[in-house]
Amino acid sequence: MQKLRPALLLFFSFLLSAIGHLVFLHQWTRSHFMVGVNDGLSQMMPFKHLLYEQYTRGEFFYSFDFGLGAGTFSELSYYFSTSIVFLITVVIVFLFEISNIIQTTDVLFWANAAVFISIVRLTAVLFITTRLFMYMRISKPAALLGASLYGISGMYFRHATYWEFFADAFLWLPILLFGAEKIFREQKPGWFLAAVAVSMIDNFYFAYINLLLTGLYTLFRLFIPLSENGEDKKKAVMHFAVAGLVGAGISAVSFVPAVYAYLNNHRPPFQQEIPWIDLTDNILFSSRFIVLPAFFILLLFCGFLYRHKTFRLFALLGIAGILMHHSPLIGSAFNGFSAPQYRWEYFLSLVAGGAVAVAFDQLHKFTLQRFAIAAAFAIFCFALYASADEYFVIDSATSLLAFGSLLLTLLLLFFYIQFKKPLFKSLLMISLFAWVLIFSNLYQTEKLLEDGNIAQVNEELMTGAEYDDPEINELLDYIHAKESDGLHRIEWMEGVRNNTPIVQDFQGLSAYSSILNKNLLYFYLYDLEIDMGRESVSRYATLGSRANLHSLLQGKYVIRPHGDENIPYGFTEIHSSENYAVYENSYVLPFARSTSTVYQEQQLAGMSPLMREQAMLTGIVLNQDLKVEGLPGSGDNSVSFETTAIGGTYDDGLLEVTEETGGLNLRVENPPESDGDLFISFHLENMAADQGFLLQVNGYRTTRKSNQSVYKTFVDDLTIRIPAAEQVEIRLPEGTYELTDIQLSSETYEILREQADQPDLSSNLTIDGSHVSLDYSNAENDDYLKLSIPYERGWRATVNGEDVEVLKADYAFVAVPLETGENTISFTYRPPFFKSAAIISVLSALIGLLIVFRKRKK
Repeated sequence: MQKLRPALLLFFSFLLSAIGHLVFLHQWTRSHFMVGVNDGLSQMMPFKHLLYEQYTRGEFFYSFDFGLGAGTFSELSYYFSTSIVFLITVVIVFLFEISNIIQTTDVLFWANAAVFISIVRLTAVLFITTRLFMYMRISKPAALLGASLYGISGMYFRHATYWEFFADAFLWLPILLFGAEKIFREQKPGWFLAAVAVSMIDNFYFAYINLLLTGLYTLFRLFIPLSENGEDKKKAVMHFAVAGLVGAGISAVSFVPAVYAYLNNHRPPFQQEIPWIDLTDNILFSSRFIVLPAFFILLLFCGFLYRHKTFRLFALLGIAGILMHHSPLIGSAFNGFSAPQYRWEYFLSLVAGGAVAVAFDQLHKFTLQRFAIAAAFAIFCFALYASADEYFVIDSATSLLAFGSLLLTLLLLFFYIQFKKPLFKSLLMISLFAWVLIFSNLYQTEKLLEDGNIAQVNEELMTGAEYDDPEINELLDYIHAKESDGLHRIEWMEGVRNNTPIVQDFQGLSAYSSILNKNLLYFYLYDLEIDMGRESVSRYATLGSRANLHSLLQGKYVIRPHGDENIPYGFTEIHSSENYAVYENSYVLPFARSTSTVYQEQQLAGMSPLMREQAMLTGIVLNQDLKVEGLPGSGDNSVSFETTAIGGTYDDGLLEVTEETGGLNLRVENPPESDGDLFISFHLENMAADQGFLLQVNGYRTTRKSNQSVYKTFVDDLTIRIPAAEQVEIRLPEGTYELTDIQLSSETYEILREQADQPDLSSNLTIDGSHVSLDYSNAENDDYLKLSIPYERGWRATVNGEDVEVLKADYAFVAVPLETGENTISFTYRPPFFKSAAIISVLSALIGLLIVFRKRKK
């Protein structure tokens, strides 16, 4: 019978998990999915699809299918590349696939699987947390109740739906706390060592959060000893230090590349003021993050329970958690001192569950006097939160559930105290389980399906025109059939979904991820000032219809709606459908080109983005101190113009638009040829405190974020390409703007045509994930070969079998020195510091085993 108990606990954990997901299980029967309509569809599903296809091909480090190319092991470590839950899922799905149980593993498959993966994960969370509470001498039913309050919480479903990998943190926190308890109670560091390693391998971001939370727990625990045999604090601290360091060492092979990718990312610092206190979120009725059970609030005012050390620990941590919840500054600290986030608050659910579980075993100590005092304070708290919330609605489902739970809890506890019948204690426990399950499903309905628009996410959306458009897929099939070999990129996105190329299986020019290659982001935002049609952080997209850049990066095709005027120079229509047309680039340049013409980044720093493009066409741009050439072309392609304010006034760089729409007209004095382009550069800031706006330049439209938006780049130097015209019209909505440093340049594309006429001297090009090889005939005895591979520290190269330095060229790409005559070039990518980190991991694992077995032997 003893052997069956874990199996029985596992069964009840699964049953509770399944009931907790009833709303999403019902949605699944209607082909609706447990996936967020924004990041869920734009990141979670595409990344799982990309990584599964990559891993099952035996490629673990790099993909040219992610944006312009990226080290997926490190850059997607924030998401799934090292997620233990995902890796286990990959193995299971692969076994199903090779057994023909599963036929396809596209994004639709992963959306279908989301609710079932979540049920299994939550089952594990409930099982692990129950075992933690049992280890802390809490009875099994009470431990399962406490675990349910932790796992079957609003934050779990919020995490699992919007950002699926967030929910994995629910697994590692109780294991970390179990490891801490093993050190305090038994001086055994093995569990903590393993928990640190697993947490840091799984996700560096939540490892940071969980280790902060574990540190907080440990700090309280040092002053609240729970072991009956006494606890040696100095020895415990030593065990924590050694086990933590060894666990971190074991994780190095995953953690070090992940942290490097994070540090090699670029995101503008959060510039808004962060207040110390914010009391607007209602954690007793309607919070999006956490709603505390009425029984827990009641228990906080039971002074006699604080004599029980385990309750005291959980209750004081709960009070600290409530205070922390109301401090945006704390939310910022848990988010790396960036914009305040509340992703850490599953800890508050855990300690609330622990307090409830401990108290349930102490119910016999209640008296009517103790009950009355605690009940009065609890009722006061609920009344205070209700009256202080300006958005509180008393007849809403969440309000009725909260008040109903409070009333039922008070009644059942009163009856138990009055009559001392075990029946009322059992009914109280059942009512708490019921509250957990009802609240979780109500949360899914109100906060996720309705407020979060998750009800929109269904098979019709994911196979329709707004996500995976069949009409576009037919055009893509036409392009793929036309292309026999060689790298070619297609510019196309479904709306604002930058990871459309992953969904529709083509190599594109866009990417969206919280961690991206800083060199590419600088290339877009600062070096070339490429407008993406929409200002936002953590992404890059399109090439601003700039023909030089399309040609340099093998942008061979664009797909545009009929009537779109912003077709890049040199592109001609080759195919069309009912709503869209395919345009092909006549001047695509080779993937690898050689040159001896060198320009310095510093030399071009004061030049226009167009001049930098032309330098990339005619030579190579390096950031090294070398002998350089004169600037390409005439060195001056600026155009004079006269400025006229329209619908407002313009004086000394300040534009006041007084009409609904207004701006500036720039009358070009010597218009370029009709088949060329104009490049207009300027600095633009909106003086309004909180107003996003549309910017239109002739037929080109782009949007800019509000100054209060956490997604604002604060990159206000813009360059817009438009077809050649006699007049440039800048249009903005009513408001006040700082508009300065206006420059106008013309581009005839003579240099591009000359470069496109040059022969391709490369052959035998092979691109296979983290390995690229080619032969190159250096007929002109050029010094450098540059390639359209984004520069990352992990690239290694050989030329004719000899190791060579991989240079950063053209701001964001790679180059290698060439030898005279025939060259065989090979590139191999491994995550930064991967080999040294792997050695540290192996050595640390050996040390960890030595520590564990030595302790066990003692």
